[in-house]
Amino acid sequence: MKIVWTIVALLLLGGLIVLLQPPADTSVEVGATLPELPDLPSEPAVANAVPAQPSATLERATNAEPPKATTPPPSTAVATTAPELGTAPAAPIAASTEPATPAAQQPASDAPKPSTEAPKPSPEAIAAGSVFEPEIPKIEQADILPSRFVRLPDGSISVDDAWTVRGEGTEASPYEVSWEYISSAQETYVPRLGEKAIPARIAFLSGKRVRISGYLAFPLIAPTASECLVMLNQWDGCCIGIPPTPYDAVEVKLAEELKGWRKHTINFGAVEGTFKVDPYLVENWLVGLYLIEGARINREL
Repeated sequence: MKIVWTIVALLLLGGLIVLLQPPADTSVEVGATLPELPDLPSEPAVANAVPAQPSATLERATNAEPPKATTPPPSTAVATTAPELGTAPAAPIAASTEPATPAAQQPASDAPKPSTEAPKPSPEAIAAGSVFEPEIPKIEQADILPSRFVRLPDGSISVDDAWTVRGEGTEASPYEVSWEYISSAQETYVPRLGEKAIPARIAFLSGKRVRISGYLAFPLIAPTASECLVMLNQWDGCCIGIPPTPYDAVEVKLAEELKGWRKHTINFGAVEGTFKVDPYLVENWLVGLYLIEGARINREL
């Protein structure tokens, strides 16, 4: 017990000594020399220094974040001259990485195209012509819609004031018709929809000598051919091109067998023969409409 009281007494004595000790003098005498700081390295001079600006402008320039350096893409040219102060930099121009192909090197299709529609007759030419009524043959499984025929001063025929047919319909001067002309039958003749009217402008060609140009499709296997198709669109008879419809294809029966064509290639020519409008229906579905018999083909176009 005496030991405990002895320790407590010593602790109290130590605390009194600390409290009664005077504070240390931390004041600095006037005139005392402070230690010199080492000189900081000076910044290198900047070329083309910016002229002096007001303090507010300098403060904003100082607090602004420095621009981030960007690496230009390999295909873009980098300007080596800095823009002048006070002018906005020009917008970069996107450069094409692909070389331009000269127009002369552009691939061009050498394949001939079917004949286009003859120019529409002018009102003056129609007024100067004479109206006539050609013989219209009867077409099986079809009604005939009337058309207006005018013989123009140059000898051609204006049909319905919108179509021009050249020629006389004879072997010496066959009618020259276009695909736009004969395919216009689809406007009124659609048997599967109950529409069975063929315009007289189409029916009057039946039995006449006609000439039309287009793409040719021959049999794929036979070495010779007595039949072929003449079409508006390219088709090789199998899998290349656009299969024809009854309105833009004509079945051709040749006057003489033909051989020597190149298979799976584009064949083009002018077909001339006796034209027939002969609808071929299977349960009111139109399978064929036009036929040319005793035909000759001219492939040197």
